[in-house]
Amino acid sequence: MNPLKLRPEDCSAFGQLVLQYLQENPQTNMSQLAKQVRISRAGLGWICLKRSGIEEETARRVAHAIGADMTKVARLVYENKLENLMKVGGLNYVAKLDNQSIKKPIPIGDAIAGLNSVFHAFHYVTRSVPEVEKPTDFQIYKQAFDIVKTQFLKDRKIPKT
Repeated sequence: MNPLKLRPEDCSAFGQLVLQYLQENPQTNMSQLAKQVRISRAGLGWICLKRSGIEEETARRVAHAIGADMTKVARLVYENKLENLMKVGGLNYVAKLDNQSIKKPIPIGDAIAGLNSVFHAFHYVTRSVPEVEKPTDFQIYKQAFDIVKTQFLKDRKIPKT
C-alpha cells in the first residue's frame, strides 16, 4: 500500500524518491517522515506532486531524512521546475527578427540537457575554489535554471546580418 495515497504517475521524480523510500522502509509512515522534516503530512504529499515547487531547505531536509544524494535531489527539483514551465507554455525561444516576433517551442529534453550542461559548466569552473567557498549543488542548479529561463526563454533581438 502506498502510504502517501499518491499515484506514482502524479509524482515528480523527487516525489517518487520519497515514495520509494517509504515503500522500502515500512516502519516509517508519511506522518513520521513529515514530522522528521518539520512539515505537515499534507505538505509532504504536496511536495511529492509534479506540479509543486519545493524549496531548497525543505528538499535538503527530506533528502537527508531519506538518505538521498543531494546532487540528485537538486537535479530532480530543477528539472521538475522546467517541466512545470513547459506545462504552462513557458519553454519557448522568443526572438524579434525584423520587427517580427518569432516563437519556437523548446523540447523538454533539450531544456533539461541545457540545464545540466550549465550545471556541469559551473561545476567545472568552480573546481579550483576552496571547498568552504564553493556554492552548493542546489545553488549551482538554481543559477543554471535561472540562466536557462532568463537567457534562452525570453524576448531577444536578433541582429540583422
